[in-house]
Amino acid sequence: MSYEFRLVFDEPLDARQVMDQLRSGANGVRAAEQVIEFKDPGLGSSADYDLRLTFESEQTLWMELLFRTAALHECLEPALRGRRFRCFEDGDSDDEVALEQVFALGRTLPFSP
Repeated sequence: MSYEFRLVFDEPLDARQVMDQLRSGANGVRAAEQVIEFKDPGLGSSADYDLRLTFESEQTLWMELLFRTAALHECLEPALRGRRFRCFEDGDSDDEVALEQVFALGRTLPFSP
C-alpha cells in the first residue's frame, strides 16, 4: 500500500525540471519519460519501488511513498532545493502537509493510517 501526495509547484516548468534533474542524477532508480522510481537499499523491501514520482503537468508531480526514510528524502532534496511548492496528501487541496512530515525523517517505519 502506498501513500500518495501531489506536489504543486509555483513556477511553470518546475515539475519537468525536477524530473529531468532526478533522472540525470539518479542512482538505484528506474526512470522513464513520465515516471521515476527510487529504492532505498538500506530497507531491503521486496517492493518494486519505495518511492515513485509521476509527471502530471508542468507544475504538478504525483508522489507514491511506501516508506519514510531519510535516504528517500535525500534522493529528492537536491532537485527540490530552492523551488517553491506545496504538498497535498492524497491530492486533496484541503490537506496540505510539509515534506518533512511526509518523510518523518529518521524513521523507517511504513506510514500508519
